Amino acid sequence: MKNLQETMKQLQKASESLSKLGFDPDHPWKALTQMGQVLDTNFWENIATLNKQAAQKTAAAAAPHVPPVKKGKKKSKEKPMGFVQVDDSHFSPASDIFQSEQMVIVSCELPGFDRDSLEITLSNQRWLEVKGIIKESGHQGIRTQGERSYGPFYRKLALPVSVSSKGMKAQYQDGLLEIYLMRGRAANERKTTFKASL
Repeated sequence: MKNLQETMKQLQKASESLSKLGFDPDHPWKALTQMGQVLDTNFWENIATLNKQAAQKTAAAAAPHVPPVKKGKKKSKEKPMGFVQVDDSHFSPASDIFQSEQMVIVSCELPGFDRDSLEITLSNQRWLEVKGIIKESGHQGIRTQGERSYGPFYRKLALPVSVSSKGMKAQYQDGLLEIYLMRGRAANERKTTFKASL
């Protein structure tokens, strides 16, 4: 909180100072030098500290356990449509589902995820769960802007048709995880968890 107040005071002071700067188009370097003095290292370190605190709060909020899928004996008569997000505390990757005569392909945007953390679960041949962890960047220095999501991700998807876990495969390329599932029912196939090695 102290860092926030200090940074807000510095930001207010900086905006006042910057508004008083005179800009000479023939000599722009003088104004840039003055801007560099106003927005000094201390200012950017406070901004980076606040950004880190915000990232830690986001990661802490994303830490809760992913709820298990409940096994039910009753089959729902409703056909699942579209996407279902069960837990809002986890990062949820954008996903597409494609269907052909032979297979269903699920494509998820997952740039920079930890390939060893990937776990795919198929339940009742119609529900696909994808979970894992997005690794945080290991770059040294102060992050001056942060827009990417890090930490655990989880997505539960309703598939348009029944699929089998037999022949299920996954591949990862150019930031996209693609999961290939063959259409059709398999006898007594309730729940299958697939640890992919990519």
